[in-house]
Amino acid sequence: MKWLKQQGEVIISILLGTFFVITGLFILFNVGRIRGEGDAQTPPIDTIFDLMNAFFVEVVNVLAMVIGSFPIIAGILVILFGGVMFLVAKLIRRTTEFDTELSFFFLTLAFVLFLMTTLLMFQVYGWLSLLFMLAFIVHMLYSIFNEHLDPEHRKEHYMVILFFYGLAYFFTQNAVYSDIDRTKAPEDVLSINMFFAIIWVLSLTALWVGVFLSKSKNLLKKPKKGDAATLSRSTGHRLNPNDYLRFSQKLYNLRNGMLNRVKDFMEFDFPKWLRPNYIELLLGALVLIFVLIEFNNRNGVFTEGHFRVSDMQYIYEWVNLFLALSLVVIYLFTTFFNMTQNKYYHTQMIVIIALWLKVTVSLYITVFRDVELSLFILPFNVLLVLLTTPLALISIFKEFDKGR
Repeated sequence: MKWLKQQGEVIISILLGTFFVITGLFILFNVGRIRGEGDAQTPPIDTIFDLMNAFFVEVVNVLAMVIGSFPIIAGILVILFGGVMFLVAKLIRRTTEFDTELSFFFLTLAFVLFLMTTLLMFQVYGWLSLLFMLAFIVHMLYSIFNEHLDPEHRKEHYMVILFFYGLAYFFTQNAVYSDIDRTKAPEDVLSINMFFAIIWVLSLTALWVGVFLSKSKNLLKKPKKGDAATLSRSTGHRLNPNDYLRFSQKLYNLRNGMLNRVKDFMEFDFPKWLRPNYIELLLGALVLIFVLIEFNNRNGVFTEGHFRVSDMQYIYEWVNLFLALSLVVIYLFTTFFNMTQNKYYHTQMIVIIALWLKVTVSLYITVFRDVELSLFILPFNVLLVLLTTPLALISIFKEFDKGR
C-alpha cells in the first residue's frame, strides 16, 4: 500500500497511456464503421466475442459522430499521445525537476478529458450533457482549491458536488431511457454509461496527479496568516466561498426543531441509547436483503443454465444489480466503522446518496417512462426507495460525532 501511494502518479500515467493506446487501436480497427462504410448495427450474438463486439457498437456510433471524417488521423494521434504518457511516467519516476510543468500538464489534461467527455455525451444526451460539464467544473475547482476552504465544513463541500452530479445523472438517464425503445437497446445504455464512466474516472485520476504535483511544489497552498496576500487591502472585498458553505448548522437546527415537534406531539422522548447508527444498520441490512434477493434471481439465470449470450437484458440487469450490491456492502462497512471508530462519515454519505439516486431514478423510469429495464420488480423498487430515503436524510442531517 505504501508503494502504491509513493508511485501513484507513475501508475496513473501508465494507466492513462494504456487507455489512449487501446482507444487509438480500437479506432483504427473500426475505421470502416466509424466512417459509416460498415454495418454499425448490433450483430447476432452467439458467442462471447459477439457479445464484446455488440457491447462496443454504441461506442463506435458515438465516436463516429465526432471523428467520422478523420478516424485514421485521430487513431494515430491518440496512440502517439499514449506513448507521450508513458514517457511522462518515466520522467516522473526519474526526477522531480519538472513537477511544476507536469502539474499544469495534468490539470490541463483533466480539463480536456472532461471537455471531451462532455462532447461525446452531447451526441447521446444533447444539451443535458452540459449539466455533467458543470458538475465536472465544480468538482475540479474543489479539488484544486480545497485547501482554501474550511476543512471543518467538508460535509457541505461534498453535498454541493453530489447535488450537481445527482442533477446531471437524473436528467441524462431520463433522456437516454426515453429513447430506449426507439433507438437504444440495453447493451447501448450499458456501453454508453460504462464508456463515459471510464473516461470520467481517468479524468479524476489526471486531476489528482495535477493537484498532488502542484501541492508538492506549494503552488496551491493556502497563504499563511500574516502573508502579504492576506494583508492586502483588497482582501476584505474578495468573495469568500466559505461564507456560503457553512449551512450545516441550519440543517441541524431544522432537524432539532422537527424532532422536538414530534416528541411534543407524541408526548414521549427518544431513549438515550438509541443512536442514528443503529437505525442505519437496521435499514441498511434490510436494503441488503432486498438487493440480494433480486441479485440472486438474476444470478440464478446464469448458474442454472437458462442464460443465453444473446439475452442482453439479463447482462444489463446483472451488472447494475452488482453495482447496487457493492454500494450497499460499502455503506454497511462505512456505517459500522462510523459507529465504532468515528471514521468514513463522508464516504458513507456519498455512498448512500449514490445508492438512493440509483434506486430512485430506476423507480422513476419504470413508473413514468414505462421501460422494462427496471433493476428491481416494482414492489421491491418502492420499498428500496422508502428504505434508502431515510438513510440519505439521516446521513445529511446527522453530525460527525459517532452519529450523534
